[in-house]
Amino acid sequence: MPFADAIKTLINRKSLQPLALPLVNGLLSARRRSVQRIFLDDGLWIHQTARGFFAYHQPYLRLDLRRFDESARRNFLWGYEPTPGDIIMDIGAGVGEETLTLSRAVGEHGKIICVEAHPRTFRCLEKLVQYNRLENVIPIHAAIAEPGRSTVSIENGNEYLANRIGSVGAPSVGVSRTKVGSVGVGRIGIGSGAVHVGLTVPALTIDQLCQRLNLARIHFLKMNIEGAERLAIQGMSTALQRTNILCISCHDFLAKRNSAGDEVGAQTAESFYRTKDLVRQFLQKSGLKVVERNAPALPPYIQDQLWAYNHSKLK
Repeated sequence: MPFADAIKTLINRKSLQPLALPLVNGLLSARRRSVQRIFLDDGLWIHQTARGFFAYHQPYLRLDLRRFDESARRNFLWGYEPTPGDIIMDIGAGVGEETLTLSRAVGEHGKIICVEAHPRTFRCLEKLVQYNRLENVIPIHAAIAEPGRSTVSIENGNEYLANRIGSVGAPSVGVSRTKVGSVGVGRIGIGSGAVHVGLTVPALTIDQLCQRLNLARIHFLKMNIEGAERLAIQGMSTALQRTNILCISCHDFLAKRNSAGDEVGAQTAESFYRTKDLVRQFLQKSGLKVVERNAPALPPYIQDQLWAYNHSKLK
C-alpha cells in the first residue's frame, strides 16, 4: 500500500487518532512532504503546508498547493490578469482551490466574493479563509438560481465536484423533510426515475447578490456550477452590465459522458448539462464579445469554457 494511502487509513480510524496523528505528523515532517501537518477542526481535516492551509472532509496527503495555483492560473486566468484592488466574484468556489491564488493576486484592497452551495463544501471554504486569514474574501453560502427561488435542492454525494442542483430536466423537491440547522434534507430526481437524497439550501440570483453587497463593478466573474449556469444567467442581467470579464464553465462534455444508459436517463443528462449554446447566445445578445478555447490539445472542460468581454467597461 502506498505511503499516503496507509497513513490515510490509519488516521481515519477514530479510536487510533490520538496516538496516530502525532506519529503521522512526525513522519510528514521527516519526509518533507508538501503537507507538513494535519489536524481535525470541527470534523474537517486541516492541512498545513508551506504555501498555506487547506481544509477538506478527508485527509489529503498528496495535496500540493503549488499545483492548485498553477491550475488556477492555467484554467481561470487565461483571459484575465488580476490587478491589486480588483473585485472578483467566484460562483461555485468549491473548497477554495482557486481562492488563495485570487486573494493574493488582488491584494488587501481587492475583494473576492466566493459563493458555494453545498454545506460541507462551504464549511471547508470557510476554514480555508479562516486559517489563511484572507480578510479580502467574503464567503457566501447559497446556490445561484433563477429568479423566484429562495431555496433549491442539491445532491449530497461524497464527491463534491459532482453535486448538482436538481431543478433542471427532472423533478426536484425544494421542501425539506428534515432540518439540520438552516439546511434541509430533501430528494432530487435525476435520470430515469433515479432519486437521490439531497439538501435544501438557500438560493439567490447574481443580481440579488450584487444588490446585497452593493457592488457597482465586478472586474472578473468566474462561474463553475455543474450545469446550473442555465439557471444563473436568468438572474444576472444587471450584474452583467457591471462586469468587465467573465469565464463561464459550461458542461457539455458531461452531457456526452452521461449519454450512455437508458433513453430517458440519457435525455435528462443531455438537457441538464448541455448549456454552451444557450449561454453563448445569452452573452452575445447582451452585447459581449465571446471567446472560446478550442485548441484540440486542451481538455474538454477547458474547451467548454466561454470567456466574455464587456468592451463598454474595458474602455
